[in-house]
Amino acid sequence: MDKSIIVVPARGGSKGIKHKNLQEVLGLPLVIRSLVHAQFIATCSTIILSTDSLEIVNAVEKYFKFRSKKNNSYSKLNELGTFKLHLRSSELADDTTLITEVLFDIRTKLEYVNVDPPTTWCLLQPTSPFRSKSELKIVNEILDENTSLDFSLVSVCPVNDMHPARMYTVGKGGKLISLPGFKKFRHSRRQDLIKVYIRDGGFYLMGDNLVRSKQQYTVRPNFVIRDRPWSMNIDSQEQLLISKNTDFQLIADDPNEYKL
Repeated sequence: MDKSIIVVPARGGSKGIKHKNLQEVLGLPLVIRSLVHAQFIATCSTIILSTDSLEIVNAVEKYFKFRSKKNNSYSKLNELGTFKLHLRSSELADDTTLITEVLFDIRTKLEYVNVDPPTTWCLLQPTSPFRSKSELKIVNEILDENTSLDFSLVSVCPVNDMHPARMYTVGKGGKLISLPGFKKFRHSRRQDLIKVYIRDGGFYLMGDNLVRSKQQYTVRPNFVIRDRPWSMNIDSQEQLLISKNTDFQLIADDPNEYKL
Protein backbone atom coordinates (compact mmCIF):
# COMPACT_ATOMS: atom_id res chain seq x y z
CA MET A 1 0.00 0.00 0.00
CA ASP A 2 1.21 3.53 -0.74
CA LYS A 3 2.33 5.94 1.97
CA SER A 4 -1.02 7.70 1.89
CA ILE A 5 -4.62 6.98 0.92
CA ILE A 6 -7.08 9.45 -0.59
CA VAL A 7 -10.72 8.59 0.06
CA VAL A 8 -13.60 10.11 -1.90
CA PRO A 9 -16.81 9.24 0.00
CA ALA A 10 -19.94 9.27 -2.17
CA ARG A 11 -23.18 7.76 -0.87
CA GLY A 12 -26.00 7.25 -3.31
CA GLY A 13 -28.69 8.65 -1.03
CA SER A 14 -29.17 12.16 0.35
CA LYS A 15 -32.09 13.74 2.19
CA GLY A 16 -31.39 17.34 1.21
CA ILE A 17 -30.50 16.96 -2.47
CA LYS A 18 -31.57 13.91 -4.47
CA HIS A 19 -28.59 12.04 -5.96
CA LYS A 20 -26.38 14.83 -4.61
CA ASN A 21 -23.02 13.29 -5.51
CA LEU A 22 -24.12 12.90 -9.15
CA GLN A 23 -25.33 16.48 -9.46
CA GLU A 24 -23.38 18.32 -12.16
CA VAL A 25 -21.45 21.52 -11.46
CA LEU A 26 -19.92 23.20 -14.50
CA GLY A 27 -20.46 20.09 -16.59
CA LEU A 28 -19.12 17.43 -14.21
CA PRO A 29 -20.77 15.36 -11.45
CA LEU A 30 -19.54 16.23 -7.96
CA VAL A 31 -18.03 12.78 -7.38
CA ILE A 32 -16.04 13.05 -10.64
CA ARG A 33 -14.74 16.48 -9.68
CA SER A 34 -13.31 15.15 -6.40
CA LEU A 35 -11.79 12.10 -8.10
CA VAL A 36 -10.02 14.43 -10.55
CA HIS A 37 -8.73 16.40 -7.56
CA ALA A 38 -7.55 13.13 -6.02
CA GLN A 39 -5.67 12.23 -9.20
CA PHE A 40 -3.89 15.59 -9.10
CA ILE A 41 -2.34 14.85 -5.71
CA ALA A 42 -1.97 11.07 -5.95
CA THR A 43 1.75 10.89 -6.79
CA CYS A 44 2.35 8.52 -3.85
CA SER A 45 -1.22 7.74 -2.89
CA THR A 46 -3.89 5.13 -3.45
CA ILE A 47 -7.30 6.55 -4.41
CA ILE A 48 -10.38 4.86 -2.95
CA LEU A 49 -13.96 5.56 -3.97
CA SER A 50 -16.28 4.66 -1.10
CA THR A 51 -19.91 4.24 -2.15
CA ASP A 52 -23.04 2.12 -1.88
CA SER A 53 -24.30 3.19 -5.30
CA LEU A 54 -23.77 1.20 -8.50
CA GLU A 55 -25.07 4.25 -10.36
CA ILE A 56 -22.08 6.21 -9.04
CA VAL A 57 -19.74 3.34 -9.94
CA ASN A 58 -21.15 3.29 -13.48
CA ALA A 59 -20.71 7.07 -13.81
CA VAL A 60 -17.07 6.77 -12.71
CA GLU A 61 -16.42 3.89 -15.12
CA LYS A 62 -17.97 5.85 -17.98
CA TYR A 63 -16.07 9.09 -17.34
CA PHE A 64 -12.65 7.51 -16.75
CA LYS A 65 -13.27 4.82 -19.39
CA PHE A 66 -12.76 1.92 -16.99
CA ARG A 67 -13.97 -1.54 -17.90
CA SER A 68 -16.77 -2.81 -15.72
CA LYS A 69 -15.66 -5.23 -13.00
CA LYS A 70 -17.77 -8.19 -11.97
CA ASN A 71 -18.23 -9.84 -8.59
CA ASN A 72 -17.67 -6.73 -6.49
CA SER A 73 -17.60 -7.69 -2.83
CA TYR A 74 -18.50 -5.95 0.41
CA SER A 75 -15.79 -7.91 2.22
CA LYS A 76 -12.78 -6.44 0.42
CA LEU A 77 -11.50 -3.49 -1.56
CA ASN A 78 -12.30 -4.07 -5.23
CA GLU A 79 -10.53 -2.88 -8.37
CA LEU A 80 -12.04 0.07 -10.23
CA GLY A 81 -9.63 0.92 -13.01
CA THR A 82 -6.73 2.79 -11.37
CA PHE A 83 -8.86 3.33 -8.25
CA LYS A 84 -9.88 1.04 -5.43
CA LEU A 85 -13.59 0.56 -4.76
CA HIS A 86 -14.96 0.33 -1.24
CA LEU A 87 -18.52 -0.93 -1.51
CA ARG A 88 -20.41 0.06 1.61
CA SER A 89 -22.84 -2.15 3.42
CA SER A 90 -26.27 -0.72 4.24
CA GLU A 91 -25.06 -0.01 7.79
CA LEU A 92 -22.31 2.24 6.43
CA ALA A 93 -24.60 3.99 3.93
CA ASP A 94 -27.11 5.34 6.43
CA ASP A 95 -27.67 9.10 6.88
CA THR A 96 -26.47 8.83 10.46
CA THR A 97 -23.23 6.96 9.67
CA LEU A 98 -20.12 8.93 10.59
CA ILE A 99 -17.31 9.14 8.04
CA THR A 100 -14.94 7.88 10.74
CA GLU A 101 -16.82 4.55 10.69
CA VAL A 102 -16.33 4.33 6.92
CA LEU A 103 -12.59 5.02 7.15
CA PHE A 104 -12.24 2.50 9.96
CA ASP A 105 -13.97 -0.12 7.81
CA ILE A 106 -11.55 0.55 4.95
CA ARG A 107 -8.65 0.22 7.37
CA THR A 108 -10.06 -3.07 8.69
CA LYS A 109 -10.26 -4.47 5.16
CA LEU A 110 -6.61 -3.56 4.57
CA GLU A 111 -5.57 -5.39 7.71
CA TYR A 112 -7.66 -8.41 6.73
CA VAL A 113 -5.52 -8.94 3.62
CA ASN A 114 -2.30 -8.19 5.56
CA VAL A 115 -1.72 -4.78 3.97
CA ASP A 116 -0.12 -2.21 6.26
CA PRO A 117 -2.29 0.89 6.68
CA PRO A 118 -0.87 4.14 5.27
CA THR A 119 0.84 6.82 7.35
CA THR A 120 -1.68 9.48 6.35
CA TRP A 121 -5.26 9.51 5.11
CA CYS A 122 -6.77 12.28 2.98
CA LEU A 123 -10.52 12.83 2.73
CA LEU A 124 -11.94 14.71 -0.28
CA GLN A 125 -15.69 15.18 0.04
CA PRO A 126 -17.63 15.68 -3.22
CA THR A 127 -19.72 18.39 -1.54
CA SER A 128 -16.67 20.66 -1.99
CA PRO A 129 -16.82 21.20 -5.76
CA PHE A 130 -13.80 23.49 -6.21
CA ARG A 131 -10.15 22.96 -5.25
CA SER A 132 -7.26 24.94 -6.73
CA LYS A 133 -4.06 23.45 -8.11
CA SER A 134 -2.05 25.59 -5.68
CA GLU A 135 -3.80 24.21 -2.58
CA LEU A 136 -3.78 20.67 -3.98
CA LYS A 137 -0.01 20.96 -4.38
CA ILE A 138 0.25 21.92 -0.71
CA VAL A 139 -1.74 18.82 0.25
CA ASN A 140 0.41 16.69 -2.06
CA GLU A 141 3.60 17.93 -0.37
CA ILE A 142 2.19 17.16 3.07
CA LEU A 143 1.18 13.65 2.01
CA ASP A 144 4.65 13.03 0.53
CA GLU A 145 6.61 14.41 3.49
CA ASN A 146 4.46 13.69 6.55
CA THR A 147 5.50 10.79 8.76
CA SER A 148 3.43 11.47 11.88
CA LEU A 149 0.71 8.94 12.69
CA ASP A 150 -0.99 11.61 14.83
CA PHE A 151 -1.08 14.32 12.14
CA SER A 152 -4.28 16.30 11.66
CA LEU A 153 -5.18 19.01 9.14
CA VAL A 154 -8.49 20.63 8.20
CA SER A 155 -9.43 23.30 5.69
CA VAL A 156 -11.22 26.35 7.05
CA CYS A 157 -12.67 29.61 5.81
CA PRO A 158 -13.33 32.89 7.65
CA VAL A 159 -16.86 33.33 9.01
CA ASN A 160 -16.87 37.08 8.14
CA ASP A 161 -20.34 38.56 8.89
CA MET A 162 -21.62 35.33 10.44
CA HIS A 163 -19.47 35.93 13.52
CA PRO A 164 -20.24 34.19 16.85
CA ALA A 165 -19.90 37.55 18.66
CA ARG A 166 -23.16 38.47 16.90
CA MET A 167 -24.91 35.17 17.55
CA TYR A 168 -27.46 34.18 20.20
CA THR A 169 -29.23 31.19 21.64
CA VAL A 170 -32.70 31.28 23.15
CA GLY A 171 -32.77 30.99 26.93
CA LYS A 172 -35.49 30.53 29.50
CA GLY A 173 -38.44 32.86 29.04
CA GLY A 174 -37.77 33.14 25.31
CA LYS A 175 -35.04 35.76 25.70
CA LEU A 176 -31.93 35.90 23.53
CA ILE A 177 -28.62 35.02 25.18
CA SER A 178 -25.27 35.91 23.60
CA LEU A 179 -22.87 33.06 22.99
CA PRO A 180 -20.20 32.78 25.70
CA GLY A 181 -16.57 33.67 25.05
CA PHE A 182 -17.07 36.81 22.95
CA LYS A 183 -18.22 39.39 25.50
CA LYS A 184 -15.41 41.88 24.74
CA PHE A 185 -16.31 41.82 21.04
CA ARG A 186 -20.08 42.07 21.40
CA HIS A 187 -20.24 45.74 20.39
CA SER A 188 -17.21 45.80 18.07
CA ARG A 189 -17.28 46.89 14.48
CA ARG A 190 -17.09 44.05 11.98
CA GLN A 191 -13.52 44.94 11.00
CA ASP A 192 -12.44 44.86 14.68
CA LEU A 193 -13.76 41.38 15.46
CA ILE A 194 -11.32 38.61 16.29
CA LYS A 195 -10.67 36.29 13.35
CA VAL A 196 -12.83 33.17 13.56
CA TYR A 197 -12.83 30.26 11.10
CA ILE A 198 -15.15 27.38 10.31
CA ARG A 199 -14.34 24.03 8.71
CA ASP A 200 -15.39 24.15 5.05
CA GLY A 201 -15.11 20.43 4.28
CA GLY A 202 -12.59 20.78 1.46
CA PHE A 203 -9.74 18.81 3.01
CA TYR A 204 -9.22 16.50 5.95
CA LEU A 205 -5.81 14.91 6.52
CA MET A 206 -5.48 12.33 9.29
CA GLY A 207 -2.57 10.30 10.59
CA ASP A 208 -3.33 6.60 10.82
CA ASN A 209 -3.62 6.71 14.62
CA LEU A 210 -6.64 8.99 14.22
CA VAL A 211 -8.35 6.67 11.74
CA ARG A 212 -7.66 3.70 14.00
CA SER A 213 -9.28 5.53 16.95
CA LYS A 214 -12.16 6.81 14.77
CA GLN A 215 -11.19 10.48 14.94
CA GLN A 216 -11.55 12.88 12.03
CA TYR A 217 -9.34 15.62 13.47
CA THR A 218 -7.56 16.58 16.68
CA VAL A 219 -8.45 19.36 19.13
CA ARG A 220 -5.77 21.62 17.66
CA PRO A 221 -5.30 20.55 14.03
CA ASN A 222 -3.08 22.10 11.40
CA PHE A 223 -5.07 24.08 8.86
CA VAL A 224 -5.33 25.51 5.38
CA ILE A 225 -7.32 28.74 5.00
CA ARG A 226 -9.57 29.00 1.96
CA ASP A 227 -12.02 31.64 0.76
CA ARG A 228 -14.82 31.85 -1.76
CA PRO A 229 -15.35 30.46 -4.29
CA TRP A 230 -12.95 27.67 -3.23
CA SER A 231 -14.60 27.26 0.18
CA MET A 232 -18.07 26.51 -1.21
CA ASN A 233 -19.67 23.48 0.46
CA ILE A 234 -22.90 22.08 -0.96
CA ASP A 235 -25.44 21.09 1.68
CA SER A 236 -28.58 22.70 0.25
CA GLN A 237 -30.35 23.37 -3.05
CA GLU A 238 -29.38 27.04 -2.72
CA GLN A 239 -25.68 26.21 -2.40
CA LEU A 240 -25.93 23.82 -5.33
CA LEU A 241 -27.49 26.53 -7.48
CA ILE A 242 -24.79 29.02 -6.52
CA SER A 243 -22.03 26.55 -7.40
CA LYS A 244 -23.69 25.73 -10.74
CA ASN A 245 -23.64 29.44 -11.61
CA THR A 246 -20.07 30.16 -10.53
CA ASP A 247 -18.07 32.02 -13.18
CA PHE A 248 -15.59 29.40 -14.41
CA GLN A 249 -12.96 32.13 -14.74
CA LEU A 250 -13.01 32.49 -10.94
CA ILE A 251 -12.00 28.86 -10.52
CA ALA A 252 -9.69 28.56 -13.54
CA ASP A 253 -7.00 27.11 -11.24
CA ASP A 254 -9.16 24.03 -10.63
CA PRO A 255 -7.67 20.99 -12.45
CA ASN A 256 -11.08 19.93 -13.79
CA GLU A 257 -11.76 20.58 -17.46
CA TYR A 258 -15.04 22.42 -17.78
CA LYS A 259 -17.63 21.22 -20.24
CA LEU A 260 -19.84 24.24 -20.65
